[in-house]
Amino acid sequence: MSASSSQGIHTLLEAEQEASKIVEQARDYRIKHLKEARDEATKDISKLQTRKNEELAEIQKKSANQTELTQSIAAETQQRLGTIKSQFEKNKQEAANRLVAAVSTVQFD
Repeated sequence: MSASSSQGIHTLLEAEQEASKIVEQARDYRIKHLKEARDEATKDISKLQTRKNEELAEIQKKSANQTELTQSIAAETQQRLGTIKSQFEKNKQEAANRLVAAVSTVQFD
């Protein structure tokens, strides 16, 4: 029985070693796939970050263009207001004279 029990123990040890190898391979496989998943996620995050930064730059560019447009419109408005005011100042006396003349002239028909 000692040979058979020694053989049984030896078989159990071999099975245990085989099981340890299988567990180690499974652990390595899992670690490898987790690492690959993490690397893939990092790449995806990097791509997303790049795309969002490009979108932000485009929005900022549009905002700057609108700011320039707003400033241009404001400057043009001020110029036109200045023109209108100068024309008013130039023509106000003549307009007042015509109003007075029209009101004070009485025509009998």
